[in-house]
Amino acid sequence: MRNFLWLVVLVGLGLEGFAQKDRFRIFGVVTYDEVPIAGATVYLHELHRETKTDIHGFYSFENVKPGAYHLHVTHKGYMGIRHDFHVYDEDVKINFPMEKSAFDMDQVVVETNPFKSGPVQQTLTVEVVDRKFLEKNSTETFVNALERVPGISSINTGVGVAKPVIRGMSFNRVMVNDRGIKQEGQQWGADHGLEIDPFDVDRVEVIKGPASLMYGSDAMGGVINIQPGPMPSNNEIRAHVVSGFRTNNEGLFQTAMVEGSEKDYFFKARFTAQDFGNYRVPADDFVYAGYRLPINENSLKNTAGRERHFSLMGGKRTSWGFSKLTMSRFYQEVGLFPGAVGIPTAYGLQHRGEFRNIELPSQENEHIKVISNSNILLGKNWMEIDLGYQRNLRRELSAPHAHGQEPRAEGNLAMELMLHTLTANARLHHIVNGKFKSIFGLQGQYMIHDYQGFEFLVPAYSSFQGGVFYFNEYRWKPNLTVNAGLRVDGAFHEIQEHLQPLYRNFQPTGEFTQRNPDVQRSFMNASGSAGLSWVLKEKFNLKLNLGSSYRIPTPVELSINGVHHGNFRHEVGNPNLDSERGWQSDLNLTLKEKHFIASITPFASFYDNYLYLAPTGRFSELPGPGALWEYRQNRAWFAGFESMVNWRLGKNIQFSTGFEYVRNKNLDTRLPLPLTPPMSIIYDLEYSGKSRFKWLDKWEASIDTRWVSGQNRTDRNERATDGYVLLGASVGGVFLLGKQEVHLHLRGMNLTDAFYFNHLSRYRLLNLPEQGRNINIHLKLPFALRKAKN
Repeated sequence: MRNFLWLVVLVGLGLEGFAQKDRFRIFGVVTYDEVPIAGATVYLHELHRETKTDIHGFYSFENVKPGAYHLHVTHKGYMGIRHDFHVYDEDVKINFPMEKSAFDMDQVVVETNPFKSGPVQQTLTVEVVDRKFLEKNSTETFVNALERVPGISSINTGVGVAKPVIRGMSFNRVMVNDRGIKQEGQQWGADHGLEIDPFDVDRVEVIKGPASLMYGSDAMGGVINIQPGPMPSNNEIRAHVVSGFRTNNEGLFQTAMVEGSEKDYFFKARFTAQDFGNYRVPADDFVYAGYRLPINENSLKNTAGRERHFSLMGGKRTSWGFSKLTMSRFYQEVGLFPGAVGIPTAYGLQHRGEFRNIELPSQENEHIKVISNSNILLGKNWMEIDLGYQRNLRRELSAPHAHGQEPRAEGNLAMELMLHTLTANARLHHIVNGKFKSIFGLQGQYMIHDYQGFEFLVPAYSSFQGGVFYFNEYRWKPNLTVNAGLRVDGAFHEIQEHLQPLYRNFQPTGEFTQRNPDVQRSFMNASGSAGLSWVLKEKFNLKLNLGSSYRIPTPVELSINGVHHGNFRHEVGNPNLDSERGWQSDLNLTLKEKHFIASITPFASFYDNYLYLAPTGRFSELPGPGALWEYRQNRAWFAGFESMVNWRLGKNIQFSTGFEYVRNKNLDTRLPLPLTPPMSIIYDLEYSGKSRFKWLDKWEASIDTRWVSGQNRTDRNERATDGYVLLGASVGGVFLLGKQEVHLHLRGMNLTDAFYFNHLSRYRLLNLPEQGRNINIHLKLPFALRKAKN
């Protein structure tokens, strides 16, 4: 570990040796209809340098070495521009004439694309949301905010615990990348949330569909890429403070951030705190196992929580690129509804104190990360290096119990899962010319897992995975881009045997029962994909992506054997599982007019050896859990589509709608697969504009409706759910107190206090409805501690 951390520091901060003597200048003018545009953002991606145009539309980058680069030019109300170019042996002048646009989305640059190109060149289906979107749809987790994007859902366990679902796939089929490093945090469990500070997310890019080629095994269903926001311009320091309140659970949240740039150095720091009480539901009782149990004052007992997070980042820009080092800690403590662990009783559901108490059962999650990102110029090529260390600690606390004949355990630590992960990624970008580019990549990951507590679920193990890939993109014509690539991966899992002592009359017998054997498994897989993006008559964009993907069974799927209280069942792994193999097709059709954008994205896929957890129809021999579930493999298919319409009805009014539908089937049992999201439609009508009042700079208001159908296509022993309709609204603006801006935003969710069941909620198994009416108040104070000089 010590050697790895030294490597992070050396790669992150000690690469000045790549510098060369030649330095040149990149400059030009940004205009519209030959009139200069002031305040346009020009970003030189490879050097992580950004500037804004002056009153004459002029921009400039000094001391640039020979090599291949690309620029992004953006400005609100104009279509974004991406431009590739080379610096050889002289200064480079590039002028940018911009075009007007009614949609801000035209500024989007898809960083998820390995070549950092725009939406036209990207052949996969990618959705991009920024900080403004996340603040407008603020919730306890950023995963819940993403649910407003068609094709994205979440599996929830109360409030504050949510994991993403893309096109009906979740768990280890959806990869979350934070600053280039795959997030590892026991994502196999439905009651295990994503350990990400919701306020430390500036930009999210969601790849819908298979992305194993670029990201590896766990990207079979899609990728959520968390990208940092742009750093301040040189010699600029800025900060903000955000505070808010949520009425449903009396939640308070605060976050403070400061970031700046001094000469070639840049930094960023953030601290976040959230405290919330029990959340309220539109019901005063619920039925479990035929018994009607109380919900005191509509408050779901022991669903309170607290969070404390921080992150620190520092880095340097040089002539050979840039390097930065980020350290962060996520800490969360949340209560679990008493029925989530054990059988709920009227006595156990009585409130005995304040509604903000965190009682047993509960869970604590801590996630520490150290991430190094470097971009290095090698001749005229670029090398990207991402290194990361993660320590994930998950603790489940509950009252000790005898479990039959064993003596009662001491303490409340039911289970502690400790996971250490080392990650290293390297990508060499070779840019031949403006038409042909290629990437050669290497990826490696090493994990060590251990456990403690009076309950057993997952054994100790170590795991190594590594892969190599080649990907290329060819700009055949100005309106036609094609790409293709191949990848080979290998993995080795070493799982330790777990023996459980046997007792008789609370005394040890000296005998043991084997909960899981020693397992040593190795895997080797290959995958490939090809795609195209074709623009017809500058208005119609057709994208097609075909590929074969895979997923390596995780050590948990091979060896788990215990009571998983969060899922109310006994889960058993299978050491003989094989890798999954999938064949996917993804089509995207987009029509773009001046004031109208519409798209539809049908998809279909077939899987051999699809791996999932299924009921056996038998009862567990362990006390308490009831049904026995096991990991098994079958042939399966998925199909569905998403559609989106954005229509600018006037200068200040915009209407949008999103539709999503997914259907699947187990081809061996002829039954649907579990946890399939129901069909849903979102309608949103928004007004935004300038104000006539001096104290109000601009304001906006919106009303939205989500219609969700019932889900009757369920797997064996999975409950169906009825449909529902949710009404929401928001209003906000930028107020001026002298020269100080104050951003105030109010959002109402489930305004009709509707009683409904979320098909993907874990508490649905207890017949518990979702949150009732909730008003979110969000106040932001931005500060310019030092302004940049152009």
